[in-house]
This record gives sequence, C-alpha cells and structure tokens, in this order.
Amino acid sequence: MRSSERFERLRSMIDGMAGAIAHDKAPKLREAVEEALRATPGLTDNARAAFSRLVDVLETSGDAVVFAVEATVSTSQAAALLGVSRMTIVRLIDRGELHAEAGGVHRRVPVSELERYQAENRYRKRAAMTKLAGDITETTPPDQVIETR
Repeated sequence: MRSSERFERLRSMIDGMAGAIAHDKAPKLREAVEEALRATPGLTDNARAAFSRLVDVLETSGDAVVFAVEATVSTSQAAALLGVSRMTIVRLIDRGELHAEAGGVHRRVPVSELERYQAENRYRKRAAMTKLAGDITETTPPDQVIETR
C-alpha cells in the first residue's frame, strides 16, 4: 500500500469519528498512524511523536482541539472555546485581560493567548480554593460552613 493510500485510509478513519476516539478504537487508529508514519520517508522524530501524542489526546479527551501555534480565532470562536459568551470575550479584551489583534471592526484572538488566559484562570481558581480551605478550621461555626456531602 502506497504512503498516500495509507494517509487516505487514516484520514477516512478520523473523518468517521465524532468527537474523541472510543477507547476500543484507539489501538486500531494508533496502528494505522504508525504504519503510515513508517512508510513516510524524511519524517522527523518530532513529527512522529506529535502524531502519537495526538492519538493519545484524542483517546483521553472528549474535547480535543488542535491549532497551529500562530493560529488566531474570532471573538465568537474564542467564546466557544472558553465556554463563555462573545461579550465576555469582548470585555476581557477591553479590560486588557485578553490580548487580541485588532483588524478594524473584527478582532482576532491568538490561540496561544487563550491558553495563557486559561492557565492563569486555573491558577487563580486554585489559589482562591486553597485560601478558602485554609479559612475553615475546627473552630469555624457550622453556619459559616456549607456541607456538600
């Protein structure tokens, strides 16, 4: 089987999948990827590792999205990726919390900026939870503590 046929078979397998890869389908896809990569001369070890990692991510994550490092998205697309409204993205940009490239009326948000914002937001949430957990001691009155279980 020629290299182009292998990649076509691989592409058709991926196109037929909605969302992440089912755990039982991952080995078959991994095998097809490895076969296609072995038959592709001049492919770097980094590229091989990236394809392998991609299958791992697709197997373990239901919301895997792959972008080029330099990719930009619209404010609507950024909102969908972060799970917020478009106006929230606009406000974040206006407050300087999120960087965007202005292109007249339309703003483009670098995907790397979304990643930075998400990481920073996760850190802030963890810090707030740690502080909150530290505020609750044995002497804290029960009416100031919300029991979840």
